[in-house]
Amino acid sequence: MNGEPLLEVRALSVTLRSRGRVVHAVRDCSFRLHGGEVLALVGESGSGKTTLARAIAGVVLPQSGAIRFRGRDMGGLARAAARPLRRRIQMVFQDPDASLNPAHRVGGILAEPLQVIRFGDRTAIAARIRELLAMVRLDAALLEKRPRQLSGGEKQRVAIARALAMEPELLVADEPLSSLDVSTQAAIAALFRSLQQRLRIGLLFISHDLGAVRQLADRVAVLYGGEIVEAGPAARVLDAPAHPYTRLLLAAMPDLKHRRLDLPLADAIDRLEELPDLPQACHYRPRCLDRAGVCDARAELAAVGADRGHLARCHFRDGPPAATPG
Repeated sequence: MNGEPLLEVRALSVTLRSRGRVVHAVRDCSFRLHGGEVLALVGESGSGKTTLARAIAGVVLPQSGAIRFRGRDMGGLARAAARPLRRRIQMVFQDPDASLNPAHRVGGILAEPLQVIRFGDRTAIAARIRELLAMVRLDAALLEKRPRQLSGGEKQRVAIARALAMEPELLVADEPLSSLDVSTQAAIAALFRSLQQRLRIGLLFISHDLGAVRQLADRVAVLYGGEIVEAGPAARVLDAPAHPYTRLLLAAMPDLKHRRLDLPLADAIDRLEELPDLPQACHYRPRCLDRAGVCDARAELAAVGADRGHLARCHFRDGPPAATPG
């Protein structure tokens, strides 16, 4: 896409402490997201995608790198100056039960962010709440209900409506389908796509559900061990993957005519904190069937063949090695 990106992440790294040790949760990640575009971050649990999303939303602080939103470096702004921009970045979380106050009714849940931004008087807020419910296809009769009285899909729709109340330009959806049953997942995925197209907002969609990613995303970035190992247009990454980890993800979640089957990821895939410390070698080397001696050195994220829009971090992104695996 042409023009200035809505979001630009430059060489971002985040370290966390897990069980008394330092974990490199995000390693030198860079990407761009334009307004009106859907970028999916994919990878199994522990790949770093949630930490990356939380850093973008300002929930965790990066150790290095930059996050630029609407051309402004978020890390270089004072808290007061950053606050109006932060409001334009809203998150929808994996578990609506954890993100919705069980003591409040739906009307109060949706009124709260409107009161924070001083949207208007009670009449204006009431009208806006009904508009938000209509946007997420919920009946106004739910206004007096509490979260425990709602279905999983209804709760997630309320969470989406609350995020939209702040009129975001960027919506960060962190595994928003994983707690839902299969039929509800499809409906919520369709709702995300409809809202994104109608409102022309940027959507950062975090998931390990490649069926939903295929349905929603314009572009895909694949994370392994906290770093991007493949990125590009969704059709190219999902139909012609160039990194062996992307191929493993696709094989671990088979589909029938692109309809997702609810199968677990391969048990052999370790979580991020269990990855070996290989600062110089390819992080995927220990479990790669195509590994060779050259994999003792890190590969750069580079173009696949002549396709400059499709990138992979693999020495053999243009084809399998001729050498015997080492």
